[in-house]
Amino acid sequence: MTFQPFIRQASLRVPADAVGVALLDYLAGRFPYHDRDAWRQLITTEKVLCNDRPATQEQLLASGDVIVYQPEPRPEPPVDFTAELLYQDDDLLVLAKSANLPCHPAGCFFNHTLWAMLACPERQELPPPFNALPALPTPHFVTRLDRETSGVIVIARNPAAARRTARLLQTPTAAKQYLVIIENQNHFPDVLTANGWLATDTASAVRKKRGFYQDKPHDRTAETAATDFRLLAVLDDLALLTATLHTGRTHQIRATLAASGFPVVGDKIYGCDETIYLRFIAGQLSSDDEKRLRLPSQALHAWKITLPRSAGQTLTFTAPPPQTWRQHHDLRPLLAKAGLLDD
Repeated sequence: MTFQPFIRQASLRVPADAVGVALLDYLAGRFPYHDRDAWRQLITTEKVLCNDRPATQEQLLASGDVIVYQPEPRPEPPVDFTAELLYQDDDLLVLAKSANLPCHPAGCFFNHTLWAMLACPERQELPPPFNALPALPTPHFVTRLDRETSGVIVIARNPAAARRTARLLQTPTAAKQYLVIIENQNHFPDVLTANGWLATDTASAVRKKRGFYQDKPHDRTAETAATDFRLLAVLDDLALLTATLHTGRTHQIRATLAASGFPVVGDKIYGCDETIYLRFIAGQLSSDDEKRLRLPSQALHAWKITLPRSAGQTLTFTAPPPQTWRQHHDLRPLLAKAGLLDD
């Protein structure tokens, strides 16, 4: 599906230390992803605006100036726009998203995101359920999922609802529960409570990889992390778990399990070999890599969210295991053993 409803652009207000600096000098020094000649060409072709007008190379920046850069549109990697509407009211929208759909624009993804699907003003050509939903110009993601994580995601329609819902998710009656399939050569226990710290894995070649540590590391990025795991089913060298989050940290489940010796199936960063991720981002994934991963996306699924509402009531939203799991020759019997197949 070709989907490009929005034009990507970056804007910034001139900082105090750039006042009086020539525009070309500032851009070439501040944003080195283009060299000086490339920035000169972009300014000449009016891809750079200052205060909504075409800029010049020599113009001196002033306090309050707003610079806008409009890069050339680039093809975005294909994604899976499959989603299911689980719930909606005047404040909230709850969806079950696929395992290959980013939530927010980032990196090479802009229009190929859940954000763009929700915000797109022209609805009739969109796939279901988006074509039946009104445009949401500013989606507020109360919960967030990685691109490769499928399952329940909660979106607020306005800032007040986002703040209120985020507070409710911190209360004792709220719960976020995931399904996760692991490589189980080390025999996962029936129950595992993992309390510790997450911080940058300085030994890794992957910049965004995190480590899980029992003791607080000497790292300003360190955050507490607490997760309860429960074993649901075992089949050969695979195991199906539930993971209940007590903190919501980036890569919390994946990093915790990897440090415990139980990498998530299909995980390119925390799985059997982190160099698979480096080959993946370089577009050089081999057939052997794909075989070792077993799945095209990590086997992590936001299964259930329990959200307290007014008058002591609670709502529980559930997304069944994704189709890629249910159709996989190794994973389908595992789901059946856990009683999670409904087809």
